[in-house]
Amino acid sequence: MIEIETFCDHPNNSNTYLIKKSGHGIIVDPSNNLKTLERFTEGLVIDGILLTHGHYDHFKTLEETLNHYNTICYAHREAKKKIFDLKTSYAYAFGATKIPNISDDKFYLFNKEEEIKIGNMLVKAVFTPGHTNCSVIYLIDDVMFSGDTIFKNSIGRTNLATGSIMVLKNSLDKIKKLKINYLIYPGHEENTDLITEIKRNPYLKQ
Repeated sequence: MIEIETFCDHPNNSNTYLIKKSGHGIIVDPSNNLKTLERFTEGLVIDGILLTHGHYDHFKTLEETLNHYNTICYAHREAKKKIFDLKTSYAYAFGATKIPNISDDKFYLFNKEEEIKIGNMLVKAVFTPGHTNCSVIYLIDDVMFSGDTIFKNSIGRTNLATGSIMVLKNSLDKIKKLKINYLIYPGHEENTDLITEIKRNPYLKQ
């Protein structure tokens, strides 16, 4: 059984999640204060970092988090391209002027659905483009980390570079077919679950 801690110390940041299981941990979307996260990871082996997509508000502290825990980042291939581009990651909109200094060996990249054993957890990465061309949701047990693909009663915006409402609708159709009522931990705001979103989210009801 996994345990989940949520961190968001500024409205310009995404939710950062710490997934814990039997002395091991995985971090999702490192964008918040690392010092705060450290207090919750004491005694844990951090086996990896999951990135839901390549927008700056989801990886603001990726470089320092990778270095601190000496681990690797799991992400879509297109997300890695954005990390090193101040424009397509929208880092410039947050006042960032420095490209992260992260070596290639710190990444595990994929471009299709894949199941990955990370430490003592089995993670299913599902490609869900639409908000961006690199959006991924991660499924662990009965939990979904949805990034900016699905929010409570809403979805991620599609008017940024590589976004498409039509492509996102296809991704939502894929998610609606999942057989488990996943508890959804989104990139922003509060948690929800899949059945509730299918019933109430206007974008999934269409």
